[in-house]
Amino acid sequence: MSEIGSRAHGGYGVRRGPDPEAPDLERITLVSPEGIEVAFVPRAGMVGTSMTLDGVQLLGRRGGLLPYLEHGATFGIPLLAPWANRLLVPEQSVGATSWTVRAGDPGVHVDGNGLPIHGLVAGLDAFEVEEVTVDGDRACLRARLRFGPHLDRFPSFPVAHDLVVEAELWGMTLTLRTSLTATSATAVPVTFGWHPYVAFPDTERAAWTLDAPFTRRALLSEVFVPTGEVVDTVAASGALGTTAYDDVFVEVRPSSIVRVGGAQRAVTFDYVGGYPVAVLYAPLSHDLVAVEPMTAPTDPFSGRWPLRTAQPGETVTAVFDMTAHRLTT
Repeated sequence: MSEIGSRAHGGYGVRRGPDPEAPDLERITLVSPEGIEVAFVPRAGMVGTSMTLDGVQLLGRRGGLLPYLEHGATFGIPLLAPWANRLLVPEQSVGATSWTVRAGDPGVHVDGNGLPIHGLVAGLDAFEVEEVTVDGDRACLRARLRFGPHLDRFPSFPVAHDLVVEAELWGMTLTLRTSLTATSATAVPVTFGWHPYVAFPDTERAAWTLDAPFTRRALLSEVFVPTGEVVDTVAASGALGTTAYDDVFVEVRPSSIVRVGGAQRAVTFDYVGGYPVAVLYAPLSHDLVAVEPMTAPTDPFSGRWPLRTAQPGETVTAVFDMTAHRLTT
């Protein structure tokens, strides 16, 4: 285990070493003097595996890294790319480009209804670490995925592009900046997202609070795919109690703030920019809440929604923040 810059730069630092769950993979931990540490495993799809405040885990880790590597069981802060959430049918198309996504194809994972879900990068060993730096007010990690024909899962999304993830820890805030660049003569649909889970082990789920400003809810079919209809709804506010969420919201405004809290700690999410879609997931079966920034709705290639594309050579960037908070009693 090595440490970079934790004393020379005002307490910010980076630790690099084997991941305790998968020692063949490197874990990179960003450290803030404010008591926050955030860990990523770039060679496992750039997944965020841990976010602690004063040593207390704030992420919903579910089964952890090994089930994620083996069958895409999400946990922590997973990246969903090149597309997020479910696809209703195998046949997909954008403009003149058509392809199929089928269960059993490389990188394809399915939900309980057999629908492809959460993209193709779960556990993918193809991110290249480009920069790990520490300066006076932040610790940073940048990694690049070159998504192209050299990858076995390219037929399930046959559009070449680069995806760059920049993680910056400053103060008590983690900023995740994701940039997609079209690297061929074909435009690339912008359909990635993130799926951060949070949890508060010191507080019963019913007493957790959720405050989210989203009011434009997309109606879902029985297999949790949007029908294309949108209704107005009351924004989430207050204790979770016995309420469950598995909802897609559209028309999300930049800088929208979501807060999830326990008795002693809370996490806020700032939809800084580039994420016009939000998913809230809070099942009764697990003590966790997922606040998911998305660049496009579920089943994005269906034609039910306008779809943003990156033109050849263009870069499209989306940013969100996760900030930890200590609560006083």
